[in-house]
Amino acid sequence: MPSRLALVLLSALSTVVVLSPSSASAQALPTFNLQRLELDPAALGSLVVSTGRVLPQGMVRVALQGHYEYLPLHFQTRWEPGGGMGLVENKFTADVTIAVGVLPWLQLDAEIPYILAQGGTAFRDVPAPKGSGMGSPWVGARVPVLNPDLGLHLAVDVSTQLPVGDKALLARDDFALHPSLQVGYLAEGWQVGGQVGVLVRTKRDLSSLSAESKDVIGDELRVAATVTSRAGELTRGEVSVLTGIPLQGGRMGAELLVAIRRHATSWLDLYVLGGPGVGAGMDTPTFRFIAGASFSTSHVD
Repeated sequence: MPSRLALVLLSALSTVVVLSPSSASAQALPTFNLQRLELDPAALGSLVVSTGRVLPQGMVRVALQGHYEYLPLHFQTRWEPGGGMGLVENKFTADVTIAVGVLPWLQLDAEIPYILAQGGTAFRDVPAPKGSGMGSPWVGARVPVLNPDLGLHLAVDVSTQLPVGDKALLARDDFALHPSLQVGYLAEGWQVGGQVGVLVRTKRDLSSLSAESKDVIGDELRVAATVTSRAGELTRGEVSVLTGIPLQGGRMGAELLVAIRRHATSWLDLYVLGGPGVGAGMDTPTFRFIAGASFSTSHVD
């Protein structure tokens, strides 16, 4: 009898342990698109910031780039550059971009990413999203507003994300739309530009995971500026600043990106771009680096 009672008590205890919240399965990580950088498929301004220009009618530009990000997803309450651990510590992506000057007043473009590899460290029993797979493509349209003969360029751009990325790799929002206003001024040997837009997407709250109320992914105001050279026949330098200001309770993040573009031929450009991320936004990488090549049907700058 005592042995039977012991077996009953042991069985009951096992059931309680299995049903206990503390032994529940690992918490699911909310899914969203971790890739916050959009390349400019036309690249008439910098590689990442437009100056309000559109490709001439009939011109096509296609580019292929390799993209590395260090610590693109990690939790911190203040900016602390350097080594560390994160749910995503290293991310390698291949991007294809294409832009077409359809009409004198219309440019259509797209960006197609593929995650080659990413990995990180589990956080509070949440496994790191590791592996490779499809990212979410972006498609967009750009329309000039001012006559470019005035020297000042102004354009309206709208891009939207196609919902086909791999959710398990944090490569997809349920919905994302990015309208922006782009402006630029061209001088003989340089140009400056800026853009202001709003990224509208599904809100994701990660505060229950990190125990920090500001760990939120959601809508944000995006402000960017660039200065690029135009004087060199073979080499062009670019400096760009990108800022994301949260509109739904997240943390601000910014990036300083420097690029060098080499005109190998009239139809081939080779380039590198890189720089640090600044701010405590959990999806702002500590550093990113891009190397690529673009092919175009004619030469503009």
